[in-house]
Amino acid sequence: MNKNIIVGLGEALWDCLPEGKKIGGAPANFAFHAGQFGWRNIAVSAVGNDALGDEYLETLADVKLEPMVARVPFPTGTVQVTLSQQGVPSYDICENVAWDNIPWSDELESLAKQTRAVCFGSLAQRNTVSRNTIQRFLQATDSAMECVKY
Repeated sequence: MNKNIIVGLGEALWDCLPEGKKIGGAPANFAFHAGQFGWRNIAVSAVGNDALGDEYLETLADVKLEPMVARVPFPTGTVQVTLSQQGVPSYDICENVAWDNIPWSDELESLAKQTRAVCFGSLAQRNTVSRNTIQRFLQATDSAMECVKY
């Protein structure tokens, strides 16, 4: 069992900027950067059964970030970013999207027991489904491994 796993658990979304869309979500960004140090890095979230979800998963593969991303019957998350005349950004974070509905599974429980560190999103806890999944994941981590949780 590999116990050198870093997990980013929470928001999976597209930042829709004036110049185009970019993959986003702080937990996945954390896991990606941790992987640069040789750790096995896994993004845990949910995307929709839509083209944006397909593209999100393809992009994770391109950057060698292992996905444990459920496909759910909600749209893939987006954040509409606009800039004021002074260049100050405003954000419209869409609600009732896939990452609001990350389902719990036996696979996630098994992953939690192998996780050395987990970065979990606060935004993903705005919905009961994802909040419960995140809390269950944190509770399922192996206390003997002293999993870092933040």
